[in-house]
Amino acid sequence: MNIKLLQTIDLEKINIDSLKDAVKSILSDYNQTKDKASFEEIGKDNIVKVYELVKRVSPDAIKTDNKPKKISSNNEKSSDIKKKVREDTRIISIKEDLEALDQDIKACRAKIRKYNEEKKKGQSKRPKPTRHGKIKGHFISISNLIPPTLKNNKTVQKEARKILLKAHRGIMNAYRMNDLNIKKGQEHIEEKYDKILENNE
Repeated sequence: MNIKLLQTIDLEKINIDSLKDAVKSILSDYNQTKDKASFEEIGKDNIVKVYELVKRVSPDAIKTDNKPKKISSNNEKSSDIKKKVREDTRIISIKEDLEALDQDIKACRAKIRKYNEEKKKGQSKRPKPTRHGKIKGHFISISNLIPPTLKNNKTVQKEARKILLKAHRGIMNAYRMNDLNIKKGQEHIEEKYDKILENNE
């Protein structure tokens, strides 16, 4: 049994609000989760319980082609008394089932939350950009701001490269960055301009 069965339930025909809320709650959690398959695996017990409860309490809410035939009874009065007793017992049983189900749904949410946290931990995190990396990135991005009319002008490109390299070195020295980081940044800026000049040839 999967979530599709819950999705076919006609919520308007569920006559117990707390059961209707339980169905809505599971469907809402399912729609919000990214990993649908894991949700169905972790929450399959609850999906089955909710579906069976709807089937027992509000069978009209279950969409089916085979509708049960109505059986007529001769002893309607005695059957009405028995029906009333069964109905009272059923209501108590349903309340108990719903209370247990509410706890199960909360436990299921906690499991899914824990699973998602563990999954995030397992994924490789992208390293945070370093300060010298950010500075280098800004200087390289300046090279993309050259006006289109001057893009093919080698003199302007060489002049811009010279200014950017000098400014980059000056900023890195002012921020007390080490020589290795300065050298790496200078090399990246030079590579960028070398590519631009190659493309213009």
